Amino acid sequence: MQGRDDHLAFFGGYENPLVNITAEIETPDFAARAKRDGHPPFAVLTHALCQATLEVENFRWRLMEGRPVEVRNLVLSHTEIDPQGNLTYTHIPYDADFATFRDRYIADRDMVRSRTGLRLTPFEDRDFIFVTALPWLRFTAIEHPIGRHADSSIPMFAIGRFERSADGLRFPVSVQAHHGLVDGYHIHLLLARLSALLAG
Repeated sequence: MQGRDDHLAFFGGYENPLVNITAEIETPDFAARAKRDGHPPFAVLTHALCQATLEVENFRWRLMEGRPVEVRNLVLSHTEIDPQGNLTYTHIPYDADFATFRDRYIADRDMVRSRTGLRLTPFEDRDFIFVTALPWLRFTAIEHPIGRHADSSIPMFAIGRFERSADGLRFPVSVQAHHGLVDGYHIHLLLARLSALLAG
C-alpha cells in the first residue's frame, strides 16, 4: 500500500483508530427489480458492496501484526436473526458471478436462520467484510463494537431501512474502517461505486 506509511503510524497510535461515516444514498429501485427476477434484494446489495470494496483499493487492505496485507478474495459476514430472535452471522464467499454468489447467499442465510446460537467469525482471517442489516431503522449514525485484541482493519458496514423516493430507493449506509488505511475520500469513492453498481 503506497503512500500510507505516515497514516498507519499516526492513526495506529490512537486508542480508537476508526473513521466512521454514515450517508444516505439514492439508487434506482434495485429491490423491485431483484424481486421480479426472483433474487433476494439484500443479496443484490451485498454482492455490489463486495464488488465495490474490491474495486476501491484502500478497502482491499487489512493489517496483520501491524503490517498491511492486500486481500484479493472476500467472505461476506452479515447479520441474521436466529429462531430465538437473537443475532447470528453468515459466512458467504464472494464470487464475481452473481448467480454463484446468490446460491451461496441463500444456502448460508437459510442455514443460520434455522439454527440457534451465535455463529462466530474466525477472527484470525482478514478476508471478511462485516455488514449489519437494520431493515427496521432509518439511522443517522452507528458505531460497531471492536474486539479488545482486534486491529479494527476489517471494514464494517451497516445498511438501514429502504424508503421509496421519486427516483427509486434511498437508505442509510454506514462505513467504518481503520483510518490508517481509509479516509473519508475513499468512503465517498466506495459509496459512489456502490450506487453505480446498484443502478445496473
